Amino acid sequence: MQNLHTFIKFLGIKKPVVVRINTRNNKHFDGLYIPRYSSKTAKLLEHKITIHVGDNARGFDALLAHELIHAWQEEHGKTEIHGRHFKRLAKAMAESFGIEEIYLKGVDKN
Repeated sequence: MQNLHTFIKFLGIKKPVVVRINTRNNKHFDGLYIPRYSSKTAKLLEHKITIHVGDNARGFDALLAHELIHAWQEEHGKTEIHGRHFKRLAKAMAESFGIEEIYLKGVDKN
């Protein structure tokens, strides 16, 4: 979990992050990001991330970094999915932490 805190600090994520690890494969995705907003104030409360461990195209750290970039996007109001901000942060994290495949061209759709 040290990488989780290091990645959060690197990205400057302010809201709490809840990570759920599921040992079952998911045929649709290896990781999932869902923001949680207040039903009363419509303010962002936390980030929920689910990582499916199993036969994945990328390693755990790459999946975690990928989903945390989506959390960063949510906090900064970036509506693109895997656009230029995502690719820039994926490249920066790859260079800083030696993690490949945070963004997979042809797999991660825009």
